[in-house]
Amino acid sequence: MKRLRSHASRRLIGLGPRRRAASSALPLADRLIAGLRAVGSNAFSLGIAALMLVFIGLLMVNFVGQVLQSARLETRRAELEAEVLTIRYENERLAGLVEYTESPVYAEMVARGQLGYAREGDVVILSRTEPLSIPEIAAPDEALDPSVVVPQQPENWRLWWQALRGG
Repeated sequence: MKRLRSHASRRLIGLGPRRRAASSALPLADRLIAGLRAVGSNAFSLGIAALMLVFIGLLMVNFVGQVLQSARLETRRAELEAEVLTIRYENERLAGLVEYTESPVYAEMVARGQLGYAREGDVVILSRTEPLSIPEIAAPDEALDPSVVVPQQPENWRLWWQALRGG
């Protein structure tokens, strides 16, 4: 058989001589082992590449988790901001109520309404909220003493008439 010379262009670019084509008569396992031997240091490179792919996958999973957590935190921030606005509105309302209760207008209203006070020159009209007292009825065996006289109460409309006329 004739020996092939190495081509000049292969030497110029730093390639070694051509290899013979592997015969397909070898079993698959032998061909794989031969391929790994031929690869040599490339197996280490493949291992590093696999590790890099796993690392990149883990980084992607971590990034997706951070995006989801960021969305949850943004929703929570919006809820808290709305709650802060509600609390501020309530504080302003309560501050207004405190200012009103400390004013003289409120003090006068409480004095008139709850304590029954009146200003000088005001005409106070008192209505009767209690029913007229009914004298106790003596027991049937006791005789009524004619010397005790129960005063008669005037009718309610007459009391109003006297109060309005000032008499």
